[in-house]
Amino acid sequence: MRTKSFAAHIKAAGEQDGLAAGQFEAIVSVFGNVDHGGDVVLPGAFSRSLSEWKAAGDPIPVIWSHQIGDPDSHIGVVLDAEELLAGDDRLPEKLRDNGGLWVRGQLDLDEPRAAKVHRLLKGRRVKQFSFSYDIRDGALGERDGRDVYELRDLDVFEVGPTLLGMNAATDLVGAKAGRCTTCGNTTDSTKQAMPAPADADDEPPAIEPKAKSAEPTLSPASVLLSLQVDALAYDLD
Repeated sequence: MRTKSFAAHIKAAGEQDGLAAGQFEAIVSVFGNVDHGGDVVLPGAFSRSLSEWKAAGDPIPVIWSHQIGDPDSHIGVVLDAEELLAGDDRLPEKLRDNGGLWVRGQLDLDEPRAAKVHRLLKGRRVKQFSFSYDIRDGALGERDGRDVYELRDLDVFEVGPTLLGMNAATDLVGAKAGRCTTCGNTTDSTKQAMPAPADADDEPPAIEPKAKSAEPTLSPASVLLSLQVDALAYDLD
Protein backbone atom coordinates (compact mmCIF):
# COMPACT_ATOMS: atom_id res chain seq x y z
CA MET A 1 0.00 0.00 0.00
CA ARG A 2 1.47 3.33 -1.03
CA THR A 3 1.14 6.41 1.11
CA LYS A 4 1.17 10.21 0.87
CA SER A 5 1.58 12.48 3.87
CA PHE A 6 1.43 16.17 4.68
CA ALA A 7 2.41 18.56 7.54
CA ALA A 8 -0.37 19.39 10.05
CA HIS A 9 -1.33 21.78 12.80
CA ILE A 10 -4.22 20.94 15.10
CA LYS A 11 -7.03 23.16 16.37
CA ALA A 12 -9.30 21.91 19.15
CA ALA A 13 -12.71 23.48 18.49
CA GLY A 14 -15.13 24.62 21.16
CA GLU A 15 -18.92 24.69 21.30
CA GLN A 16 -18.92 27.89 19.26
CA ASP A 17 -17.62 25.94 16.27
CA GLY A 18 -20.82 23.92 16.01
CA LEU A 19 -19.18 20.50 16.20
CA ALA A 20 -20.64 17.70 18.30
CA ALA A 21 -18.46 15.71 20.71
CA GLY A 22 -15.76 13.79 18.88
CA GLN A 23 -16.26 15.47 15.52
CA PHE A 24 -13.46 16.85 13.37
CA GLU A 25 -13.13 18.81 10.14
CA ALA A 26 -10.12 18.47 7.85
CA ILE A 27 -8.84 19.39 4.42
CA VAL A 28 -7.43 16.00 3.47
CA SER A 29 -6.16 16.84 -0.02
CA VAL A 30 -5.04 20.09 -1.67
CA PHE A 31 -5.61 20.72 -5.37
CA GLY A 32 -2.81 21.85 -7.65
CA ASN A 33 -0.11 21.38 -5.02
CA VAL A 34 2.96 19.45 -6.24
CA ASP A 35 3.98 17.15 -3.41
CA HIS A 36 7.53 15.98 -2.73
CA GLY A 37 7.30 13.04 -5.14
CA GLY A 38 5.79 15.07 -7.97
CA ASP A 39 2.08 14.17 -7.70
CA VAL A 40 -0.69 16.75 -8.26
CA VAL A 41 -4.34 16.18 -7.33
CA LEU A 42 -6.62 18.02 -9.77
CA PRO A 43 -10.01 19.58 -8.94
CA GLY A 44 -12.75 17.07 -9.68
CA ALA A 45 -10.60 14.06 -8.80
CA PHE A 46 -12.97 13.06 -5.98
CA SER A 47 -16.36 14.13 -7.37
CA ARG A 48 -17.37 10.81 -8.96
CA SER A 49 -16.32 8.73 -5.95
CA LEU A 50 -18.07 11.04 -3.47
CA SER A 51 -21.25 10.86 -5.54
CA GLU A 52 -21.09 7.07 -5.54
CA TRP A 53 -20.67 6.94 -1.76
CA LYS A 54 -23.63 9.28 -1.34
CA ALA A 55 -25.82 7.29 -3.73
CA ALA A 56 -25.01 4.06 -1.90
CA GLY A 57 -26.00 5.59 1.44
CA ASP A 58 -22.89 4.18 3.13
CA PRO A 59 -20.49 6.32 5.18
CA ILE A 60 -16.82 6.54 4.27
CA PRO A 61 -14.95 4.82 7.13
CA VAL A 62 -12.55 6.71 9.37
CA ILE A 63 -9.68 4.27 10.03
CA TRP A 64 -6.61 4.76 12.20
CA SER A 65 -3.46 4.75 10.05
CA HIS A 66 -4.87 2.53 7.27
CA GLN A 67 -5.24 -0.54 9.51
CA ILE A 68 -8.18 -1.74 7.45
CA GLY A 69 -8.00 -5.34 8.68
CA ASP A 70 -8.23 -4.40 12.37
CA PRO A 71 -11.84 -3.77 13.51
CA ASP A 72 -10.59 -1.75 16.51
CA SER A 73 -8.92 0.69 14.10
CA HIS A 74 -12.26 1.54 12.48
CA ILE A 75 -12.68 4.55 14.75
CA GLY A 76 -15.49 6.52 13.12
CA VAL A 77 -17.26 7.63 9.95
CA VAL A 78 -17.27 10.58 7.56
CA LEU A 79 -20.47 12.55 8.01
CA ASP A 80 -19.95 14.85 5.03
CA ALA A 81 -17.35 15.37 2.30
CA GLU A 82 -17.06 17.97 -0.43
CA GLU A 83 -14.58 19.35 -2.91
CA LEU A 84 -14.00 23.03 -2.10
CA LEU A 85 -12.73 24.96 -5.09
CA ALA A 86 -10.24 27.82 -4.97
CA GLY A 87 -11.72 30.95 -3.41
CA ASP A 88 -14.25 29.12 -1.21
CA ASP A 89 -14.64 30.97 2.11
CA ARG A 90 -14.68 27.67 4.01
CA LEU A 91 -11.06 27.03 3.08
CA PRO A 92 -8.30 28.08 5.49
CA GLU A 93 -6.76 31.31 4.24
CA LYS A 94 -3.50 29.65 3.21
CA LEU A 95 -5.39 27.23 0.95
CA ARG A 96 -7.78 29.72 -0.70
CA ASP A 97 -5.77 29.77 -3.93
CA ASN A 98 -5.81 25.97 -4.22
CA GLY A 99 -8.98 24.36 -2.94
CA GLY A 100 -9.13 20.80 -1.69
CA LEU A 101 -11.15 17.92 -0.30
CA TRP A 102 -12.97 18.83 2.93
CA VAL A 103 -14.38 16.20 5.28
CA ARG A 104 -16.34 16.30 8.53
CA GLY A 105 -16.13 13.12 10.57
CA GLN A 106 -17.33 11.58 13.82
CA LEU A 107 -15.08 9.52 16.09
CA ASP A 108 -16.66 6.72 18.18
CA LEU A 109 -15.60 8.06 21.55
CA ASP A 110 -17.07 5.07 23.39
CA GLU A 111 -14.39 2.91 21.74
CA PRO A 112 -11.00 3.04 23.54
CA ARG A 113 -8.89 3.45 20.40
CA ALA A 114 -11.09 6.17 18.96
CA ALA A 115 -11.05 8.03 22.28
CA LYS A 116 -7.25 7.72 22.40
CA VAL A 117 -6.89 9.07 18.84
CA HIS A 118 -9.18 11.96 19.77
CA ARG A 119 -6.87 12.85 22.68
CA LEU A 120 -3.83 12.60 20.39
CA LEU A 121 -5.42 14.99 17.91
CA LYS A 122 -6.37 17.49 20.59
CA GLY A 123 -2.89 17.27 22.14
CA ARG A 124 -1.08 17.75 18.79
CA ARG A 125 0.62 14.39 19.17
CA VAL A 126 -0.92 13.27 15.90
CA LYS A 127 -0.90 16.06 13.32
CA GLN A 128 -1.81 14.35 10.06
CA PHE A 129 -4.72 12.92 8.14
CA SER A 130 -4.64 10.54 5.22
CA PHE A 131 -6.91 8.69 2.85
CA SER A 132 -6.75 5.48 0.83
CA TYR A 133 -7.57 5.60 -2.84
CA ASP A 134 -7.24 3.94 -6.21
CA ILE A 135 -6.45 5.75 -9.47
CA ARG A 136 -9.13 5.67 -12.13
CA ASP A 137 -7.43 8.27 -14.31
CA GLY A 138 -3.93 9.73 -14.05
CA ALA A 139 -1.25 10.89 -16.46
CA LEU A 140 2.13 12.54 -16.69
CA GLY A 141 2.09 16.32 -16.82
CA GLU A 142 4.28 19.37 -16.25
CA ARG A 143 4.28 22.22 -13.71
CA ASP A 144 6.80 25.07 -13.97
CA GLY A 145 9.11 22.97 -16.11
CA ARG A 146 8.96 20.00 -13.75
CA ASP A 147 7.55 16.57 -14.61
CA VAL A 148 4.58 15.69 -12.41
CA TYR A 149 1.96 12.97 -12.20
CA GLU A 150 -1.60 14.27 -12.37
CA LEU A 151 -4.26 12.47 -10.32
CA ARG A 152 -7.48 13.18 -12.21
CA ASP A 153 -10.05 10.63 -11.00
CA LEU A 154 -9.75 8.70 -7.72
CA ASP A 155 -11.72 6.07 -5.83
CA VAL A 156 -11.73 6.96 -2.12
CA PHE A 157 -11.92 4.03 0.32
CA GLU A 158 -11.27 5.54 3.78
CA VAL A 159 -9.80 8.52 5.61
CA GLY A 160 -8.16 8.79 9.00
CA PRO A 161 -5.48 10.20 11.27
CA THR A 162 -1.95 8.86 10.96
CA LEU A 163 1.58 9.62 12.15
CA LEU A 164 3.93 10.02 9.19
CA GLY A 165 3.94 13.19 7.11
CA MET A 166 5.35 14.48 3.83
CA ASN A 167 3.76 17.66 2.49
CA ALA A 168 2.89 20.94 4.17
CA ALA A 169 -0.22 21.99 2.27
CA THR A 170 -3.33 20.67 4.00
CA ASP A 171 -5.31 21.54 7.07
CA LEU A 172 -7.10 19.93 9.98
CA VAL A 173 -9.81 22.50 10.53
CA GLY A 174 -11.26 21.42 13.85
CA ALA A 175 -11.48 18.68 16.46
CA LYS A 176 -14.27 19.12 18.98
CA ALA A 177 -13.49 18.46 22.62
CA GLY A 178 -15.95 16.44 24.65
CA ARG A 179 -17.31 12.99 25.39
CA CYS A 180 -19.65 10.86 23.35
CA THR A 181 -21.91 8.60 25.40
CA THR A 182 -23.58 6.76 22.54
CA CYS A 183 -21.21 6.42 20.32
CA GLY A 184 2.88 15.52 -2.51
CA ASN A 185 3.56 12.24 -3.67
CA THR A 186 3.10 8.61 -4.21
CA THR A 187 5.87 6.74 -2.47
CA ASP A 188 6.51 3.21 -1.31
CA SER A 189 7.18 4.39 2.23
CA THR A 190 5.24 2.93 5.16
CA LYS A 191 3.91 -0.06 3.25
CA GLN A 192 3.32 -1.69 6.62
CA ALA A 193 0.43 -0.46 8.75
CA MET A 194 1.24 2.07 11.43
CA PRO A 195 1.01 0.89 15.07
CA ALA A 196 -2.18 1.36 17.05
CA PRO A 197 -2.20 4.19 19.59
CA ALA A 198 -0.68 3.11 22.87
CA ASP A 199 -1.28 4.26 26.40
CA ALA A 200 -2.80 7.69 26.98
CA ASP A 201 0.47 9.07 28.35
CA ASP A 202 2.79 7.52 25.76
CA GLU A 203 4.23 9.51 22.89
CA PRO A 204 3.43 8.01 19.46
CA PRO A 205 6.36 6.08 17.94
CA ALA A 206 8.40 7.56 15.10
CA ILE A 207 8.49 5.63 11.83
CA GLU A 208 11.41 5.84 9.41
CA PRO A 209 10.17 6.13 5.80
CA LYS A 210 11.45 3.65 3.23
CA ALA A 211 13.02 4.78 -0.03
CA LYS A 212 10.51 5.90 -2.62
CA SER A 213 10.08 4.49 -6.11
CA ALA A 214 12.17 6.04 -8.86
CA GLU A 215 9.06 7.06 -10.82
CA PRO A 216 5.35 7.33 -10.10
CA THR A 217 3.44 4.40 -11.57
CA LEU A 218 -0.22 3.96 -12.47
CA SER A 219 -1.68 0.78 -11.00
CA PRO A 220 -3.11 -1.58 -13.60
CA ALA A 221 -6.32 -2.50 -11.77
CA SER A 222 -7.20 -1.91 -8.15
CA VAL A 223 -3.88 -1.05 -6.55
CA LEU A 224 -4.72 0.57 -3.24
CA LEU A 225 -2.96 3.83 -2.62
CA SER A 226 -3.19 5.81 0.54
CA LEU A 227 -2.72 9.49 0.97
CA GLN A 228 -1.45 10.69 4.31
CA VAL A 229 -2.17 14.24 4.94
CA ASP A 230 -0.59 16.61 7.44
CA ALA A 231 -2.52 19.83 7.84
CA LEU A 232 -1.61 23.56 8.17
CA ALA A 233 -3.98 24.53 11.03
CA TYR A 234 -4.17 26.68 14.05
CA ASP A 235 -3.47 26.92 17.77
CA LEU A 236 -5.39 24.92 20.33
CA ASP A 237 -8.24 26.85 21.92
